[in-house]
Amino acid sequence: MKLPPVPGDPAAARRRVAALRALLPETVAVGVSGDWAAATGLNAGCDTWYSVLGGLFPRTALALTRAALSGDAEGAVTRSTRLEPLWELFRRYGGLRVMSAAAAQLGLAAEPNLPLPLRGLPTDARRRLVTVLDDLELGTTG
Repeated sequence: MKLPPVPGDPAAARRRVAALRALLPETVAVGVSGDWAAATGLNAGCDTWYSVLGGLFPRTALALTRAALSGDAEGAVTRSTRLEPLWELFRRYGGLRVMSAAAAQLGLAAEPNLPLPLRGLPTDARRRLVTVLDDLELGTTG
């Protein structure tokens, strides 16, 4: 079951996940979406993270996921907090649009690469993304 972003408050997120689990058979996996909410959702008991980040930066996503699923809640939050400049872009423009621009910036996709009617990032957001990718030292193996 794919959840929208869980509440930012860890206790509220745990209550939300627990309430849903109480209604579902044990065979149903519960996953969080909204990449900025991944650490909170995984720490709250979600089984998986439906990530757009992981498509381009699998090591970064895997490190955050492994920290949370191994019980290192603080490590997961630290990894997510480091990515906040990217999460800010995701929340403002949508993860798909941001990762589409990142793929083009890294030379992994031509532009335009989104189907109509989706539009790429505005020029100012694209410049910000380039800075964020550089600052976070993200590359295709990130």
